[in-house]
Amino acid sequence: MMAASKFPKATPHDPIKEVFPDLFVVYGSMRLPPPAMRISRNMVIVRQGDELTLINPVRLSEREEKALGALGAVKNVDRLAYGHGLDDRYYVDHYSAAFWCLPGPQKYDEPKPNQTLAKGTGSPVGDSDLFVFEGTNFPESALLLHRHGGLLITCDSVQHWSDWNQCTLLARLVMKYALGFSKTTLIGPLWLKAMTPKGGSLKQDFDRLLTLQFDHLIGGHGSFCEGDAHTKVEAAVKRAFA
Repeated sequence: MMAASKFPKATPHDPIKEVFPDLFVVYGSMRLPPPAMRISRNMVIVRQGDELTLINPVRLSEREEKALGALGAVKNVDRLAYGHGLDDRYYVDHYSAAFWCLPGPQKYDEPKPNQTLAKGTGSPVGDSDLFVFEGTNFPESALLLHRHGGLLITCDSVQHWSDWNQCTLLARLVMKYALGFSKTTLIGPLWLKAMTPKGGSLKQDFDRLLTLQFDHLIGGHGSFCEGDAHTKVEAAVKRAFA
């Protein structure tokens, strides 16, 4: 086990927020190479009985980690996509949690998975279905939670931005004016470019995604979209593939 001091340190984040019963979100952050660039990064916590599954994990401050412990026992760490995983090893080592991810190459080689995510019900969350993108250059998935009218949990593929929480001023300016982000629901523009095979298209994957039934959305970046999420994602898909 790696010493605690060797793990990446916690970055600024909000307190754990309960958005629905047994469903929590942490609005966190991640630093990019320029010192003034910090963007949002979200973790979803799903509670089943007294067990917790962390989706797109974000390391917490000591105070908030105690609050996490008060919610239940961390049993599963769930990495939905290739591009995330900075804090996975901390939680797997610290809590001896099972680690779930898709098969295939990963940006972060550690930890090694002991459980494999799979299309359909191959997920640590019981009342859910895993959606797997089939045309992407690297592994990417989304989790459909069958609660509260349906909650779609994504990573980088679909994002909802209602504010710039946890983004520095420089990050906001760069994202808005140089990278094509705005306060709306969108297909991650950098993600789409990196994940689309040369000469190919991911339109079919998003057409499949839109057959899912969901009212709410939370991505690995941005904000929680409560209500009317399916309509907003449909509009985002139309814009991305116009």
